Amino acid sequence: MAIARGDRISEQEVGGDRMSDLKICNRCQYTWFSNVESPVRCPSCGSHCWNKPTSSNQCQICGHTWFPRADGVPLRCPSCKTRSWRGDSGNGRVKMKKAVKISGVSEDVMRRYESGDGCLRISIDTGVPMSSVYEIIKSKVGKAQIRM
Repeated sequence: MAIARGDRISEQEVGGDRMSDLKICNRCQYTWFSNVESPVRCPSCGSHCWNKPTSSNQCQICGHTWFPRADGVPLRCPSCKTRSWRGDSGNGRVKMKKAVKISGVSEDVMRRYESGDGCLRISIDTGVPMSSVYEIIKSKVGKAQIRM
């Protein structure tokens, strides 16, 4: 009996005890009967994680989406090799673009700088990296000497 990908199979079609041998891949949705209780890989896509819930990662730079081969946190995007990606669970490394990062903080940094605080004090108090504070102030002040 041939089983098409994604077909629903009832116990009447196969027989009661054979249903326990029915396996469905969580990655490619391939359905097959196995003589082994827990097969190592899916015969269609070859995934070792066929019986685990699927999770995907998406690169923030190139937009590439991929399924991780193993459990754990991947280091780089397989397409562009950057470390800026976000997983389904949100526990991946996320690199925010400078415009997004600076937009909400810029006014507060400039207000504190104009009131007399230096870059280092602003960075320590707000938690914004020193380099970002310096770039914000430099973009507003221009060529004038910046208080550290």
